[in-house]
Formats: sequence, C-alpha cells, structure tokens
Amino acid sequence: MTDYQPINCDLYDWLEIAARWQPTVTLTNRDGRAWADRIRTIEARDGVEYLLLESGERLSLADLATLDLVWQGEARQIRFPAVP
Repeated sequence: MTDYQPINCDLYDWLEIAARWQPTVTLTNRDGRAWADRIRTIEARDGVEYLLLESGERLSLADLATLDLVWQGEARQIRFPAVP
C-alpha cells in the first residue's frame, strides 16, 4: 500500500498508552464496526501500521474512527480524522 498516510503523533500516543497499560478499550472503524478488547501491540507490515488486539484481530490505524477508554479515572473518546 504505497499511499498509506500515518496518523497524527498525538493520536498514536493514545494507542501506545492503551497498548502499554492494557485497559479494555472500544475501537470503531470508519464502517461503524466496533471492538471491545485490549490492544496487545502496534506493528508495521508492508509500510502500514496495525493494532493487534488480544482477540487476534488486526486493525489498520488508517481505518480507525474512534478509541474509547478510561484513563486515570476519566472516560475519554479519541477521534481519528479521515485520511484523504
């Protein structure tokens, strides 16, 4: 995938927090599909970055719409802008 656009660093930081501390998160993609899971790791393959969930699902960061999590006692929703 040669036209892949990486996500903003601030948004990437939230994904790293979720991968490091392992809270259960809710992720939605641009098609409206949702996952309630933990992020095992973030990986790159063929120039594209993915989340690997505990369930074994692999989600492209470019397809993410929202990340919901509780961080330091506060519910947060992180929105990912559409990639052109």
